[in-house]
Amino acid sequence: MSQNGSAFPPLSEDNKFNLVAGIVAAVTMVASVIAFWWIWWLVQPAAAAPIPSSPVYANYDPAHKNLKPESLAAMQAYTEANEQPQNVQVLKGWSTAQISAYMVAQVSGGLKVDCSYCHNVANFADDSNPKKATARAMLLMSGDLNRKFINKLPYILEGQKIGFEITCATCHNGQPQLTAGTYPRAIQNSLPNDFRLPLDRNYPGGVVITGDKTKSLDEAEINQNVMYHMNVSLGQGCTFCHNARYFPATGVEQGGRDQKHYAILMLQMSKYMKENYGSIMANKDPSCWMCHQGAVIPPGAAKPGQIPDVLNRSSRPPTP
Repeated sequence: MSQNGSAFPPLSEDNKFNLVAGIVAAVTMVASVIAFWWIWWLVQPAAAAPIPSSPVYANYDPAHKNLKPESLAAMQAYTEANEQPQNVQVLKGWSTAQISAYMVAQVSGGLKVDCSYCHNVANFADDSNPKKATARAMLLMSGDLNRKFINKLPYILEGQKIGFEITCATCHNGQPQLTAGTYPRAIQNSLPNDFRLPLDRNYPGGVVITGDKTKSLDEAEINQNVMYHMNVSLGQGCTFCHNARYFPATGVEQGGRDQKHYAILMLQMSKYMKENYGSIMANKDPSCWMCHQGAVIPPGAAKPGQIPDVLNRSSRPPTP
């Protein structure tokens, strides 16, 4: 024992200093860790609310407040007075009730507009609103694209082989008009703001440069701009479509990816849309982002069985 009766010898001045310094360091470290995680918690953005599951769409919520009560009441009255629709030109073979349900879920829900956006709600058979003719043309376009292009895609959705089809929300994503939504400046990033897919070219081919020493630097830049646009639009890297060791590979038999075939098909579809439906798209150039919105499966893509038979990927085109 020490002279003062303690079981421990008295500390030297150096030991006292080291002990105090150690305690201060430990307290400072603990306080720093607590402060770090507290600040991290404060600056974290709020988690995005999950999109409600929809029986119609891949990952899109059609709910909105744009449907006016008076429009719904008018639709109900029209449906009750006319079991069979009047002046129907595209959705033939459906009852008025079936067409009304489709209009609410996919046309109004896809654009998030009221019935009066296209209709005279005092008489739903009336054609005085020019937007009604545009909507008919859009329906025929979606059916055409489903049969000519989407029909060639595999039935894969959310990791399951169950397929998807184009409907109003696939392109519109809750917007009445395709304004800047095809090439929004926010996704251009390092691309020129006037970048557009080179849809005047023929695909496959079109932007192929790998191993071709005759291609200029301008061609290489166009190729890279298109690839970057696809990366951002689908939220995927190069190897989603390409064999990184041999970019020219076009299928699994060459060590490539089937997705490359699908990307070529979608470029062909975009070119087809520009050439055949430019006017009803208000001359807005189609893009990968327009539908994909950063996801492999377009959020507004329709699940199987939700599209009228005259518009789905396996049906015949409606007779005029």
